[in-house]
Amino acid sequence: MTQLNSKSIKAILQEELNKDGDFLKQMVKHIIQQIMEEERDTQVGVLSHKRDNTKRKANRNGYKPRSFNTRVGNLLLAKPQIREFAFQTQLFENYQRSEKALLANICQMIKDGVSTNRVKKIVGKLSPDLTYSKSTVSRIIQELDPQIKKWQQAQLQDYYLYLFTDALYFFVRVNHQVISCPVLITIGIDKNGHRKILGVDIAFEESYQSYLNHFNKIKDKGLKYVDLTISDDHKGLIKAQQEVFPNTAHQRCICHFMRNVLSNVPYKEKTKLAEYLKQIFNSPNRQMAATIAKMIAKKYQSSYHKVSGMLQEELEFTLTYLGYSKHHRRKIRTTNLIEGVINKDLKQRSKVVGIFPNQESCMRYVCMRLMEIDEQWQTGRRYMKINKEDQFTQEDDLKLPRFTGQ
Repeated sequence: MTQLNSKSIKAILQEELNKDGDFLKQMVKHIIQQIMEEERDTQVGVLSHKRDNTKRKANRNGYKPRSFNTRVGNLLLAKPQIREFAFQTQLFENYQRSEKALLANICQMIKDGVSTNRVKKIVGKLSPDLTYSKSTVSRIIQELDPQIKKWQQAQLQDYYLYLFTDALYFFVRVNHQVISCPVLITIGIDKNGHRKILGVDIAFEESYQSYLNHFNKIKDKGLKYVDLTISDDHKGLIKAQQEVFPNTAHQRCICHFMRNVLSNVPYKEKTKLAEYLKQIFNSPNRQMAATIAKMIAKKYQSSYHKVSGMLQEELEFTLTYLGYSKHHRRKIRTTNLIEGVINKDLKQRSKVVGIFPNQESCMRYVCMRLMEIDEQWQTGRRYMKINKEDQFTQEDDLKLPRFTGQ
C-alpha cells in the first residue's frame, strides 16, 4: 500500500501510456461521452433508469455517430439524440472555437501566398489526425467569398483627387489551358490624402471593354468626380476612362514613357539618355520641361529619330502633373503607387501558388490580400498632405538651367 502511495499520479499515467499508446485518447473519449450523457439527462429531465413522468421533458432517441477532432486525435463518438427536440451540447461549441482559430490561420496562410498543398502538409505536421485535404482547404477559403463580395461592393465617396489604374498579370488555368490574365486595379486618393482601393476586376485581356466594365463598376459604387487620372498609355484604358469620367485631366506615367523612349536606343546609350529625360521631369514648370525636351530632340534627330519624334509628339501627356501642387507632383507623375506597393507584394506572394486553377481562385487570393492593405491604408498615415498651402498654385518661372547634353 505504501509503495502505491509513493508513486505520483504522473508516474502511474506514464506507465499506462507506455503500455498502451491509445490510453489517453480512450480516456478523453470516455470523458466526453460521459459529459454528453449528463447533458442529455439534464435536457430530458430524468436519469435513464428513472421513470418520473412529472419531471420528464422529453424522450431519449438513441445515438448518432459523430467524428470529433481533438489534440489527442480524431474521436469517434456516439452523440445522444432526443426525440422531441435537438440535443444541444456546449462541448462541441467550445472545441469549435479552437477549430475556427485553426481555420483563421489557414486563411492567413493563403493570404500570405502559401499554396493549398503546402497548407495541407503544415496542418498535417501540427496534428496528424486532422485531415484537411487540398479540396478541403479550398472549400474553407471559399467561405470567405461573401466577405470579399461585401468589400468589393462597398459604397465609395463621390469625389477623389487622384485615380491610379494599372493591370497585374497572373497565370490562370482556363479550359485546360494556362493563360496570362490581367487583374485591373484602381486606387483613389481622397480629399484627406488617404489611399483607398476602389476597384479590382479580372479579365481575359486588357481591352477597352474590360476597362469600361471596370470603371463603370466603380462609378456605380458612388464615385462621380475625379481631378486627375494616372495610368500608362494603354489606348483602351484611356478611352474608357474618358468615357466614364469625361473632361478629366490625364497624366501618363513617366516611368512607362521613359521605358518606351529608351527602347529605341542601344544599351550603351540608355544611361545617358535616361539622365537627359530626368532633367525634363525634374523641371519646376511646363515651359522649362518643354524647352529641355526640344534640346534633347534636336540632339537625337539624326541618330535616333524615333526618340526625337516621341519627345516632340507624346511628351505633352506626361507633363500634366506640373499643373498641380508641387508637394504632390512626385507621387502623381507615375503609377508607382500600384506597381511599387501592391503589384510587388502580390507578385512575390503568388510565386508560391504559381498557376491558379481558375479565375475565381485568383480573384479570391488578390482580394484577400488587398483587403488587408486597404485596411492598413484607412487606419494608417495619410499618403499626401492636403493643406491650404498645398492647394494647386502656378509656380513662378525659374531661371532655365543649362542643358548638359552638349
